[in-house]
Amino acid sequence: MTELPEKSRAALDEFVFMIDGQRRYSKNTVRNYTDSVHDWLAWIISAEMAGGDFLKADKKTARSYVAELSAKYSHSSIHNKVSAIRSFYKYLIRTGATDSDPFSLVKLPKTEKGLPVFLPESSMPTLLSAPRFDGNNGLEPKEDAMRDALCIELLYGAGLRVSELCSLKWGDIDLSSNIAKVLGKGSKIRFCPFGEKAGELLKLWRADFAKSTDFHSPVLTLKNGKPVYPQYVRRMLKKYLAQTGLPSNITPHKLRHSFATHLVNGGVDLRALQEMLGHARLSTTQIYTHLNTSKLLEEYRNNHPRA
Repeated sequence: MTELPEKSRAALDEFVFMIDGQRRYSKNTVRNYTDSVHDWLAWIISAEMAGGDFLKADKKTARSYVAELSAKYSHSSIHNKVSAIRSFYKYLIRTGATDSDPFSLVKLPKTEKGLPVFLPESSMPTLLSAPRFDGNNGLEPKEDAMRDALCIELLYGAGLRVSELCSLKWGDIDLSSNIAKVLGKGSKIRFCPFGEKAGELLKLWRADFAKSTDFHSPVLTLKNGKPVYPQYVRRMLKKYLAQTGLPSNITPHKLRHSFATHLVNGGVDLRALQEMLGHARLSTTQIYTHLNTSKLLEEYRNNHPRA
């Protein structure tokens, strides 16, 4: 990273301390926000804009930066980067360092919101059975396979984000009712039910491979005792997709999409799904209703006289 002058570095450090310590944003969010704000602060200096002072940046400066981003990044990436910078200026306004956000009135390129990608229900048994182990006939279960099976079961069966999966603690798991307490975005707690298969795997894992079952101990650990991390989960999933011949573009988050889509197909109440997913707005959850085209077509063909 480009070295920032003391004033810029101090402001960035204070902002990062706030979102990491007080707001308790996820590690990925903190890293992305830090990088986005750092790049903006460094650009002001290198482009000799606003006298190199981020507190003097105006709408024209912000527009120039967005124009430069547009030559390098997708529309969604630009929105993410500017969102981080806007949060930075909101923080500066709250602390009295400035009274305006140069990006507040800047128009950003429109993003095309595609429908979420998901695996069809018919493909899920293939993926869920891909990690092979045997824990019921006296053979020693394979630690890696059981860990991987549990990761996939919880991503799909509980609709967890990958960061939520990696941060699960034994104190969050209620095996008597098969419910996990999850700390989601914005440090919001929600309760996620999971299926009997996941519950059985959790019991096997705890008995055979858990390094510790203390309240604050991570559920999913590697052989060295450290918790699994997002990149591990992504690589693991990609491996099983390749082995089974399933679409290679499926990610842990798309298993969450699959969880939501299959519940909608089954007739779940949208408010209940919103709670399970931890969405702040119902409109975010409603996108999954647009995916239920097979049922719409079936109803149309069965009931419309011109079908």
